[in-house]
Formats: sequence, structure tokens, C-alpha cells
Amino acid sequence: MKYISALFAALTIIGLGQAHQFPDFGKGPVHEDFQDFLDLIPYKKIRTIVLDYVLGDSEVQETVNYLKTSTILKDLMIDLEAIPEVINILDYMQKEGVDAYSLVNKANDALGIDRITPPSRLYSLVIQRTGGIAGLVKDIMDMIPIAKIIRIYVQKMKTSSAFVGFVNQLKSDNAQQAVNKIYQIKSLQIILNRLKSSGVNTQITADVIYIVLNLNVPNDITVYQEPTLEDELIDFMNLLPID
Repeated sequence: MKYISALFAALTIIGLGQAHQFPDFGKGPVHEDFQDFLDLIPYKKIRTIVLDYVLGDSEVQETVNYLKTSTILKDLMIDLEAIPEVINILDYMQKEGVDAYSLVNKANDALGIDRITPPSRLYSLVIQRTGGIAGLVKDIMDMIPIAKIIRIYVQKMKTSSAFVGFVNQLKSDNAQQAVNKIYQIKSLQIILNRLKSSGVNTQITADVIYIVLNLNVPNDITVYQEPTLEDELIDFMNLLPID
């Protein structure tokens, strides 16, 4: 169960939570912007889905057992925290009022990792389980109101200078260098390969990062050919639900 606690500590880092479900982790305009996004995520329902999979899905149980008997999560966190560009992002968030170091250290505590020092200064839910790792990801994603998140993102970009500043920080060369180094971490590659082999579409994360932040995620593609207009039209036509 320690590893499940570590999982949820990691989820808080990337923003899975609702208002008043976690202790306050900061103050200021960027923190308030984050809270507006957190309010949209049904954390308790997602937690119930995860626990249901852990207790009743054999593929997820096998993965949890693997995490229990390996150091992959611990190695991943240690390698992430050794990247200067990642620390730069944490420092920026801390400076802007988001207690990012506290959130990271919750995961470190759960994984038995030394804390990092900031710069000075159950819910009732009936679950229809899809099954497997890919099913777990799908069932979680089905709970997240993507359209509302996009709408709030657009509103924040129009109305919040603090949020715009944070997004610009994530679009910086520092962030691109952080992404490049993060995707070189061996433990992350092992996790991504395991997700891919389980049928999880990991490319969608890279696509979202590129669309929102214009950051390129390293992949196995070494040769790129500019698509023709005909290729682009065919790709869009293939997305249409034609019987």
C-alpha cells in the first residue's frame, strides 16, 4: 500500500485533486489558477477506480507487484530531481506561490527518498471496469472533463498575467531541455515501454505537450518528411465516422 500512496502523491504533483481535498499548497494568483483546474478533476472517483483495479484486475496487480519489487519509481524520482531544468521549473513555481517542493517531497517520503530543499525564502462509486493497464488509463481519462479544462485554459490565457507567465516558463528553452533530459531517463523509458506494450497510447501525451507548450518530445523517429496537402486531407478523412 506504500506504493499506492506514492502513486497518489505523484498524482497530486500533476494536479489531480478537487477543492478542499488536499491541504492548501500555496497562495497567490498562479496557485488560484491551478485551483480552478483542480476543481474540475473528480479525484475521489478516480481514486476509487484506481483502488478497484488494484484490488480486482490481474494485469494492474502484476504491475503493482513489479513496482513493489523494483526501484523503478524511486529511480525515476531521483533522476528527475537531478535535472537542473526540472529544478528551475520547481523554483519558478515556488517563487510564484505554488508549494511545489512540498508536493514533490510527499512523493519522496512515500518512496523513501531524501527530501529536496526549496530555494530559501473512500467515495461510493459503481465501477464498470474496462480491464488492464490500458483500461485503467481509459477509465481515468473518461472521468476528466477535457472540454472544461480547455475552456478554463483559454480563459486564463486571456485574463491571468500570472498564468501566462507560468505557461511562458513552460514554453522556454529551459523547459525543452528538461523534456529532452527527462525522456533520456532509463526508468521512464522502461515505464513508457511497459505502457506501450499494454496498449496505452503514450503518443497522445507528447502531442498535447507539443500543442499546448510547443515542446518537442523525443521519440524513435529520426527521419521526418513534411506531409503533402493530400496526406493531410486523407488523415482528416480517416477520422470521419463514415459507415
